[in-house]
Amino acid sequence: MGAATRASTAAGVDALLAVKRPAPEFGDELLAAARIVASSHQLVTTLADPGIPGEQRSALASRVLASLGLQARQVVGVLAAGRWSEPADLVGAIESLGFRALATAKGSDDLESQLFAVRRTIGSDGRLELALGAAAAPIEARLALVDSLLKDAQPATRSIVRHVVQLPRGRKPVEAIEYAQSVVADARDRLVAVVQTAQRLTPAQATALATRLESGYGRKIAVNQVVDPTLVGGIRITIGDDVIDGTVRARLDDLRLRLAG
Repeated sequence: MGAATRASTAAGVDALLAVKRPAPEFGDELLAAARIVASSHQLVTTLADPGIPGEQRSALASRVLASLGLQARQVVGVLAAGRWSEPADLVGAIESLGFRALATAKGSDDLESQLFAVRRTIGSDGRLELALGAAAAPIEARLALVDSLLKDAQPATRSIVRHVVQLPRGRKPVEAIEYAQSVVADARDRLVAVVQTAQRLTPAQATALATRLESGYGRKIAVNQVVDPTLVGGIRITIGDDVIDGTVRARLDDLRLRLAG
């Protein structure tokens, strides 16, 4: 991400946080705005053109998004008036603000863990992932599949998964959902920890682990558990690029390498 994109995205986040009493549909409308803008290459290029005054680009965005609410149009207007390292970064910024808005919407407390569960479900079923990511398939059929899969999920989860199916932006569904989860966590000032164990941790163990990780990282930690019996025992923790592997399988693998050497 270039410096111009970082600065303009930060301005958009400030505009998002400045919205008082956001409408219930605010997050959904921002995601809809990303899809509308992305639907026209010429529109994306024009809105990100530094040769056009920012206020003109902002006014154009407002006209194009006239069907959306005022709050969403105002936030997108701030983004449209900014400068972008690449035109496509504008669409990405609108999308990320939609994820952030949904992260703080009423009733979305369990959003991170639900997105993680959906990502695991799709990633473990090659046919399902292929069906959701098949650009040649009718979008109505793919969205119906999402609705069937997430019939018991909270609205924010369905909104995000439906959005990434409609606007993949060159990503596989699991990649797009993983990105959305990271944005949601960041909006809540959290880090996401994927914890792999041979047996599920008890609530007390999970709480104690989260407390220790939060002390070390200085931020709240959202713990997502994955049970993998092949680990035999111990625990593997992944937080961003950090991997802490204390599993029995890892120690056995290390011992085999030493013996082989």
